[in-house]
Amino acid sequence: MKMNGWVSSMLSLSIILLLLLEGALTRKSQDLHCGACRALVDELEWEISQVDPKKTIQMGSFRINPDGSQSVVEVPYARSEAHLTELLERICENMKEYGEKVDPSTHRKSYARVISRDGTKMDLSETKFDSDVSSSLKFVCESIAEEYEDELIEFFSHEAENVKDRLCSKRTDLCDHALYLPHDEL
Repeated sequence: MKMNGWVSSMLSLSIILLLLLEGALTRKSQDLHCGACRALVDELEWEISQVDPKKTIQMGSFRINPDGSQSVVEVPYARSEAHLTELLERICENMKEYGEKVDPSTHRKSYARVISRDGTKMDLSETKFDSDVSSSLKFVCESIAEEYEDELIEFFSHEAENVKDRLCSKRTDLCDHALYLPHDEL
């Protein structure tokens, strides 16, 4: 009878530990997916901002209409589908410039740039920067870029407000826990 009570206690303890571990792993995965989405949005916004606003691309049909005209229009290159598609193919390479920070009070992970774009010194205290972090972030970024390509092009082809929240939280639920995250500029 004593053995039955011990087995029952150990089984209960094992189940509790498994549930806690599962919750921790789910939170880690959720933090990673949310962080990758937010970093992807930051990188796309930066790349778009670096394109000369006067640069255009011709869009439409290059076929000649019966009246001799063409249905071609000039659109800004920065937010064109061609440019956005090109960016999505290579943007996740930038994840090698990100590190992981752990909030000491919540133990939630966030991801921040560790290499500045303009050469200014950055505060890297308490930031984990290694190949495991960057390769995991890159892999998740590529998955998000592939799975949500249409949504990314939809949001970025027009100047939209709060793309991080609208895409990463509301449209995809990748950051459904993170509406409280600061809207910082990386």
